[in-house]
Formats: sequence, C-alpha cells, structure tokens
Amino acid sequence: MSDTPPDSNPPHGWDLFRSIVGDLARPFAIYVTSLSAAIAAVIIALKVENGNDGAIALGAIGGIVLGIYTAKAWEMVKTAITNTPPAG
Repeated sequence: MSDTPPDSNPPHGWDLFRSIVGDLARPFAIYVTSLSAAIAAVIIALKVENGNDGAIALGAIGGIVLGIYTAKAWEMVKTAITNTPPAG
C-alpha cells in the first residue's frame, strides 16, 4: 500500500509521479543511511590508532542505524493496527 495515495483513480501524470516517489523515498533513505554507516565503519577502522575510539564510533553508528530500523518497524506496526478492521 502506498504511503502517498494518488488523488485520482487511475492515477495519472503528477499524481502517479507523486505516488511513486512517496513509495520509494523512505526505503531509499534507510538503505542509503545504512550503506553510508557501513562505509564509515570501514573508514574508521582504517584511520583509528586506538581501539577505544573505534569502538565508540562504531557504537554510535550502530545506535543510529538501530534507531532508524526500530522506528520503521514501529511505524509498520502502528499502520497495521490502524488498518485492521474491528472484529465483529
């Protein structure tokens, strides 16, 4: 299901473009953030002289990525609860 539903049925023109971008923007941002964190981890591992500094930096990167994925999972749970029809 789209995060950004089109205004017209069937969608056309600007509505179709807006719907596609709405569906792709958030997952793309999550993947790019995760990839940049992985690249940063490798660069940090190559640059640090002290293992403690590297551990602190990797812990911060892991916390950020964990937060992003946790927020996305929570959003999906809340959306599923909201879209569930009442019993009966």
